Amino acid sequence: MAVKRKKSEKSRATRISRVYFNRMFPKRMDALQVALSVFLGVFIGIMPTIGIAIILTVAACALFRLPKVPGVVSSFVANPLTQFGVFYPSGYYIGKQILSPEEIKFDFLHELEGLSFSNCTEVVSKLWTEASGHVLAFLLGITIVSFIFGLAFGIAAYFIVSYRKRKHIAIKNKYIHELISEDQVIIKEAKQKGKHMHIYPFKALRPVDPAQAKDISALPYDVMNREEAKAMAAGLPHSYLRITRAELELPDSVDAYDPQVYAHAKENLDKFIAEGVIAFDKKDCLYIYRQTMNGREQYGLVCTVPAKDYFDNIIKKHELTRKDKEDDRLRHILATNSNTGPVFLTYRDNGQFNLLKKIISRDPVYDFVTEADGFGHTVWVIDNDQEIEEICRAFDTVPVSYIADGHHRSAAGARAAGYRASQNPNNKGDEEYNRYLAILFPSTQLKILDYNRVLKDLNGRTQEELFAELKKIFTITELAGAEHPEKQNVVNMYIGGKWYACEFKPEYLNDLGPVDSLDVALLQKLVLKPLFNVDDPRTAKNIDFVGGIRGLGELEKRVNSGECACAFAMYPTTLDQLMAIADAGEIMPPKSTWFEPKLRDGLLVHTLD
Repeated sequence: MAVKRKKSEKSRATRISRVYFNRMFPKRMDALQVALSVFLGVFIGIMPTIGIAIILTVAACALFRLPKVPGVVSSFVANPLTQFGVFYPSGYYIGKQILSPEEIKFDFLHELEGLSFSNCTEVVSKLWTEASGHVLAFLLGITIVSFIFGLAFGIAAYFIVSYRKRKHIAIKNKYIHELISEDQVIIKEAKQKGKHMHIYPFKALRPVDPAQAKDISALPYDVMNREEAKAMAAGLPHSYLRITRAELELPDSVDAYDPQVYAHAKENLDKFIAEGVIAFDKKDCLYIYRQTMNGREQYGLVCTVPAKDYFDNIIKKHELTRKDKEDDRLRHILATNSNTGPVFLTYRDNGQFNLLKKIISRDPVYDFVTEADGFGHTVWVIDNDQEIEEICRAFDTVPVSYIADGHHRSAAGARAAGYRASQNPNNKGDEEYNRYLAILFPSTQLKILDYNRVLKDLNGRTQEELFAELKKIFTITELAGAEHPEKQNVVNMYIGGKWYACEFKPEYLNDLGPVDSLDVALLQKLVLKPLFNVDDPRTAKNIDFVGGIRGLGELEKRVNSGECACAFAMYPTTLDQLMAIADAGEIMPPKSTWFEPKLRDGLLVHTLD
């Protein structure tokens, strides 16, 4: 027992020391900023600021826009033990060597012992008169000591953070390249060894009454917050949001990731089935899902795909996933025993879509328009065995598919399959739980919308100073009014009530890889990070993102209201760029693509058994 307690105490001490180390040397922050923060923390902590050192450190870091936590943690290098045992004596000694103050000619302790309210002014005045040289010597010496130690800790912090950042990037890159292997080799193997996509029909769980399909189906779970989900589901007792966002029916005090949420989602799914609102098809089918937006149509084949294709990189990725979001969907899938929402895949069409044309000439099972956005949603059922076989075999010639949207759903679907397989000692690989729900759209039919940036301030610059910096990067032309960028490598900026076309200068466009050539990557590297201090677009507080579906008017509104200082309208990333990046095994920058319309959850659900 004593040994176990000793190990536990040691483990706890190790964890605490790691926490403080990570806070003092955070690998995701700029090394120079961390170093300056550490310098300030150590300098202020060693100076005679006992009692207010932390307050002064926080204020100084805020003044110079430096991370506060490294400075506060490093200020603890000065504590009563080190302060009175090392720093103050050494500071006094150094100051005495420099100033050589006159020797004190009175009993210092005797004067302090006789200190009272009545003689306070007299005693302090005498101390200052008789010992001011020593006070100045101490202040000079402790300033020198504070600067030396602050500089030493700051330099050490710079190199430690730089090393940790390099190591972090190396680990991340290793993970990426392990996850997404040599893609060109995969494509070559696909042609040489018969490696290819696999698609399967399934028994969809879907609305029984076509007239209710619109109210049952819902936007994807991750495009709204909790309050918005509540509002969308209000008055719709069978909205699929009551399954995908089951927390909307629970008290606000219940966290969205609480086990109660997943259990409640299962209860609602079972309730919908019991009430006859949704039911399974009697046989395995394929389905066609058409979306219509502003007169433009795109047709997707709804099927299931094997988790093995995800792990073998036949289903290609271009984004990193967040573990918390992955885990959320994994718990939801396992709790409900279903994929309630599809993964949005695309592929290079080679005649596969032609097989669907005769099917879409028939009457659909669902056909409705959602009032909120005016988008059309139409579904056909393919239940003919010969047609199903013909379509499945046609996709055998497609070597790979690409995740356009739904990386977290895809990762969670694959992980759920892996978990279920591990629980079955007799797993053969062809069980239903080994596959998850997907919709395959030909790349020729898809259009990526722009994903625009708005900045909340100019990072301490005036508009004139910002333009002086931007002219080093862009050729800038004033526009007559709101316009989308006319081509790649042009970013349109709105500031001060005017629009400007900003074209990247040629010297910044040489020898760029698939990722670096994206306009969002160029803007991040040349403008957002150096001029606006946006290190990570996903976590920075001074930037926000506006999907292209909301139009340029939303950018003007955000700036004109004073909420933001300027906006950048982006040229959309293309499908060819997305696929090229995935083929190269690289990862797109955050907030690079915006797809519309969104696929509706609940129209076609895949269950694992």
